Amino acid sequence: MDGDSLGMLPIYIGAPGEENQGLCTGSENYWCVNKNASPEDIQATLDFMNWVVTSETGCKALTEEMGFVCPFTAFDSYPASNPLVNIANDYVSNGKTSVAWTFTTMPSENWKNNVGSALLEYAQGTGQWDAVVTAFVDGWAEEYAAVNN
Repeated sequence: MDGDSLGMLPIYIGAPGEENQGLCTGSENYWCVNKNASPEDIQATLDFMNWVVTSETGCKALTEEMGFVCPFTAFDSYPASNPLVNIANDYVSNGKTSVAWTFTTMPSENWKNNVGSALLEYAQGTGQWDAVVTAFVDGWAEEYAAVNN
């Protein structure tokens, strides 16, 4: 698909000031090093992580080949090749305020997986919207009850 045929829209809910709202983008994922690994493996992992965000080869691989967003200054001369990243950057360049990526407040990975599965089935035409609502609402209630007993 050609990048010119793609677009992204902010999530509008009727809140005051949202005309200045941009997109909700980000990731709840982090790079981690297993503290229980051998000292050699820990060092090799740290060396690789440093290499991938500082070397020309690593920077090009992340931005050009994988299309990732890379917030490190080493990537200033490696613009993203992902058209969706560029659309998000346009919102910021136009003075829109990005919506905070606060998905760490969601109940659990299991809840996200269940909602995602229901959404996928609905989008594919193999599921019903009621299943999405149930996965979201009932799943959240179950998670809430589990941690508040």
